Amino acid sequence: MKDLNNYYLRELSESDLELVLNWRNSKPIQKYMYTDHNITMLEHQEWFKRVEKNENHIVRLLVYNEEPIGLVTINNFDNKNNKCYWGFYIGDRNAPRGSGTIMGILALELIFENLQVRKLCAEVLENNIKSLNFHKKLGFKEEGRFVDHIVKNNQHFDVIPLALFKAEWIDVKKKLLINLRKEKYE
Repeated sequence: MKDLNNYYLRELSESDLELVLNWRNSKPIQKYMYTDHNITMLEHQEWFKRVEKNENHIVRLLVYNEEPIGLVTINNFDNKNNKCYWGFYIGDRNAPRGSGTIMGILALELIFENLQVRKLCAEVLENNIKSLNFHKKLGFKEEGRFVDHIVKNNQHFDVIPLALFKAEWIDVKKKLLINLRKEKYE
């Protein structure tokens, strides 16, 4: 496990777009997204312009040793109910083992401790077992099932909604940090 201090989240810039587009269009990432067509650079640039102007959409790159390796999006803020959604992926296939966990910790600190969100929501395709397990590791709980909710490659998939509350995050964070320290010294 790498040192948490070697990682940080930073804002996405226009100079990152080509790298992020390559990640987004890669088969390992694309197969678990709601959209499954190859996104063009023009579509990607338009998306960036929209999120750059939208205060209800935060995009951060996960950086390890000054190299971008992943992406986190935080969106659909509901101020009345103090909740939002997130999405993420590790784009660099050579990222150090454990980078996803560190990305989760950093993003959840931003969401719960900086932004003071009460409830974080996620939606995961039923066949994305790795993401379902990752969310559960971070303390998320399933909140139901959207049956035949998404069509990908002419096949219907269920979507699993999950959520994590700020109060639960505090305990989960302690456990994750203890495990990171153990792995660092093993």
